[in-house]
Parts: sequence; C-alpha cells; structure tokens
Amino acid sequence: MVLEEEIPKFTAWIGPALISYLFAAGLVAVFAAAVAWLVQAVLYGPLAAGDRVYRGVLTGLADLAGMSPRRIWALARLAIQESLRRNVLVVLGLFALIILFAGWFLDPTSVNPGRLYLGFIQSATNLLVCLVVLVLSVFSLPADIKTKAIQTVTTKPVRTGEIVLGRMLGFAAVGTVLLAVMGGVGWAFVVRSVRHSHEVVADDVFEIKAEDGTTTGWEGRTSLDRGHRHRLELAADGSGRTDTVQGHRHQIRTVTAGGRTAYEAGPPEGLLEARKPLRGTLRFLDREGRPSTKGISVGAEWSYRQYIEGGSLAAAIWTFDGITEREFPDGLPLEMIVRVFRTYKGDIEKGIAGSVRVRNPSTGLQGDPVYFTAKEFTIDSLLIPRELPVTTADGGTRQVDIFTDIVSNGRVEVVLQCLEPAQYYGIAQADFYLRAGDGSFAGNYFKSCLGIWFAMLLTAALGVMFSTFLAGPVALLATLSVVLIGQFREFILRLFESQVTGDSKIVPGGGPIESLYRIVTQTSITLDLDPTPAVTAMKTLDTFLLAPMRLGAALFPSLSSLGTSDFLAGGFDIPSDLLAEHAVETLGYVIAFFIVGAFCLKAREVAS
Repeated sequence: MVLEEEIPKFTAWIGPALISYLFAAGLVAVFAAAVAWLVQAVLYGPLAAGDRVYRGVLTGLADLAGMSPRRIWALARLAIQESLRRNVLVVLGLFALIILFAGWFLDPTSVNPGRLYLGFIQSATNLLVCLVVLVLSVFSLPADIKTKAIQTVTTKPVRTGEIVLGRMLGFAAVGTVLLAVMGGVGWAFVVRSVRHSHEVVADDVFEIKAEDGTTTGWEGRTSLDRGHRHRLELAADGSGRTDTVQGHRHQIRTVTAGGRTAYEAGPPEGLLEARKPLRGTLRFLDREGRPSTKGISVGAEWSYRQYIEGGSLAAAIWTFDGITEREFPDGLPLEMIVRVFRTYKGDIEKGIAGSVRVRNPSTGLQGDPVYFTAKEFTIDSLLIPRELPVTTADGGTRQVDIFTDIVSNGRVEVVLQCLEPAQYYGIAQADFYLRAGDGSFAGNYFKSCLGIWFAMLLTAALGVMFSTFLAGPVALLATLSVVLIGQFREFILRLFESQVTGDSKIVPGGGPIESLYRIVTQTSITLDLDPTPAVTAMKTLDTFLLAPMRLGAALFPSLSSLGTSDFLAGGFDIPSDLLAEHAVETLGYVIAFFIVGAFCLKAREVAS
C-alpha cells in the first residue's frame, strides 16, 4: 500500500489543525465582510454600509444562538419526506442492478480479486450516495423559493439557521440510510465473491522421504478453481498450507478415515484481512556499502520508491522500535512489498532473488540471510524465527535468540539486499513492516464506509449552502466545481512545498510558468534546468503565483483524502487516529458551510 506520508497522532495533529482552521475562518470572515461592505457602500454609502454590515452580523449571530432543536428536527423530517416523495429509494434498485451484473465485468482471476471487488463496491457506493445527496441538496431550497413554498415556513417562528441546518440534517439522514443498505449489501457481495475452496486429490500429493527412508512431508497441488491452483507443502504430521497465489493462500488439513487419506483445503486467507502493521524507518547503503540518503533513481517520474542495485553491497535498512517478546513470542512476522526493475529480461517467470537479515543496531551482530524471491504486486511473508543461525569468524555456526542477542532496547534492524547483478529492488518506507496483529475485516469495512459518510456529509452541506443564494443548476455546478478543485488540494500543497524548498523530487516539473516552458521546449520534468538568471526569475515568479493558490486550495475540502478504501483493499487496519482526523475535518467544514448558508439565506428577502 502506498503511504507517502506518515499518519500523525491525533493529539499532535489537532493543535496545528485547529490554528489553521481558525486562521482560515477569520480570513474568510474578513473577506466576506469586506465584500458585503463594498456592495452596501455602492447602494447606501460608506457610513450606512458599515452600520448595515455590523447590524447584519449581530442579527445573524443572534439568529444562530436562538435555534431550537425541536424546530430543526421538524424541518429535517420535512426534508426526509421531500426526499421520499422524489423517489430517492430508486437508487437502491439501481445499486442492486449493478451488483447483479457486476460479475460479468469483474475478473475473478485477477492478481488480487479481493482488492478488485472491494475497490468496485466502495467506488459504486460512494458515487451513488454522494450523487443522490448532491441532487437533493442543490435543488430542494431553490425549488421552494421559486414556488414561494418557503413562505409557509418563514412566516412561522422559524429562523434561517434552522432552515439550513434542518435541510442538511434531513438530506444527511437520507444519505446515511442509503449508505447503510448499500454498505451491507456490498459487504455480503464481496465476501461471497471471494469465498472459494480447492479440492486436493490424493494422487496429486507425493511423499517426500529422507535418505534413511523416513517420511519428511508431502508436496503436491490443488485443483483448478477460479482460474488458479496452488502448490502445497505438508509437514510430516500432515499439516501445512499452500503457496500464495492471487494474494491468498489456504491451510491444508490431512484427514485419515477408513484407511484412506484425504486432504481438506480451508477458506482463503489474505484476501479480506485487517493487518495491524508496525512500521519502521528506512535508510540506504550505496553499492559500495556506504550510508546514503536515498536509493537509486531508475528514471521513474514518481519517486515514491527508491531502488537498490543487485549483486552489490547496496542495501535498504529498516529500523523497528518497540519490539518485545510479549508481542512477538514466535519470532518476527515480517511482511514486505518489493518492486523489481529489470535491466534485461532474463527468465521473467523465475523472479529476482534477494535476502533479508536481522541485525542488532548496537553491536552489529546479524543472523544469516533468509533467501526469498520477490513477488511483485503481492505481499510476501517471512517469519524470522526466534532461534537464528549466525556464522562465526572461524566459519562455524551457532544459534542465537533473537530477543536476547539481536533486539537491543526494543530496536532491531532488517537489511534487504538484491542478489542478482544488473537488477534492482524498488522499496519505500511503508513496504516493510512487522505484522503486530489483526483486526476485524467487518469492523475495517465499517470504518471505510465512515469515509464515504464523511464525503456525503460534506456534499450535503455544500449543496445546501450554495442553494441558499444560487439557482438549482448553478448551485449544482458550483458544488461540483468546489469538489473538483478539492481533488487537487494535496497536489497544490505538495507543489508549493516543492517550489519553496527547491526539492523537485516532491513534485517534478515546477510551477505553472516552468511547466509551460518545459512543454514548449519539450524538456522532461525529471531534468533539472540550468540555474540561469531567466530560470531563477521564472522560479521566483512561480513561487509568487503558487502562494495564493496554496492558500486558496487549503480552503477547499478534498473528498478523496477522506476515503480510506486503499487501506481496506490493501488489507490494512484503518488507524483510529486517521478516522478521528477525518471526523474533525468534516465537522469543521460542515460548521463553516452551515454558517455561510445561514447568513446567505438571512440576506435574501425570502418573505417578499
């Protein structure tokens, strides 16, 4: 799973986030007051404009302070009834139709069918729920204003803030029900789609004997099911498991009854999981074995993964903290994702060999290497046992205990090397981790649906806010525009950081003027420009242009950043800190949109 930035702890995140939120809110409030004063000044003069703006702010704040929960709930029920009258539940039939025919288009023989099915269900649910809530929220209030039905509400003791909040809550309640139904059906669809088993015929299992004739185990293969089969290895006691194919494996159990031996394959493991990873920090050694700040670039525009050269002293070293015998009594369950860059094709089916060693960060004592073959596009597992062989200076070997001799003050190093010359391993910091436990997949699926729920709340709040001062189609266009701009928020923030720090690895290509220059001159974004006075001036101007873009982008909500489907599809437990941060961010935006909508509706003379 790609994790470009570490997820901060909620306690460390909330302080700076709250300061940024208050600063942005104050900036927007001052800007809105200035615009209102200018408009009023044109109509009534500067002194009267200041008085009208001041009184309008006081009246609006008093309106918000006097809201009644009973009236808000009554208006929310009206919004729900209005949604039902518009046959909003038809979307459930559309979702059922999508589920019925999804099997025609989803390939169960893909590299990782679990990721495929989960990504499809999450995307379909997110799209339908947000789209329905968007249409409801942007057309409801303008339709009432156009037909003057809003007058039947405003003539009663109802405040404008209650109208706005009631509609937000009503449409959000409709979206919540739709999400609950779609989420439950989607979960059942995914579980049913990936569930399968294999038959193991006794004739396909062969006995393995030692030189003295004793049986040491069995090996064989399973039947073909869902377009794949597994190789299996059994120990002398008849227990074992298959290899990993399409992101999963099966446990194999030997059953002997009536003098006949049969083999039973368990359910797939590895497809629908919620791993709890313990991640470390990454550093590199170059091909001479010297410390390096980064690995080798192979020319890829996306520099998330760095590469180490095979057949040399180049290595990637992860340092893990907090390693205790209590958490890992059987050894270190290491899991890894290794990408391969080939300089020549070779035997494409053979794979590229590598090794992993564990090392004491204080004494340098390291275990003998554990050899493996890189499995691209899937997670590979290695269990580093408690008892490790260590080659001594005289060429002999001795056994050491990993917690007594290798782990130092809870810290241990894992060293990765590529063994084949002229081939490269690509890795990132998040690609190696220790499996510290497992969560519930159902619970993880629910947490992923919370990300969709947050996006739905923002959509409802945005739609209602724009509908307070725009016509339905215009409000729809405005909401879609804000959502679209928000999708580029993270990119603009990284681009500004890259421009200010001068680190083109963050976002290659530069700002708008530099990008235009590269397009005209057909210069690759991976090449650094010569530091001529013209280039320096161009980069300086880009920095001034990106500053307001960075400030403006921070004001727009990013619905994509609220999604956690990558964690779910990748089989990783969604961190609670991340959910808490998304919840607070969503609440902040909803409050801001509500206040803006209430003031805008207050400014309209809806009763006239």
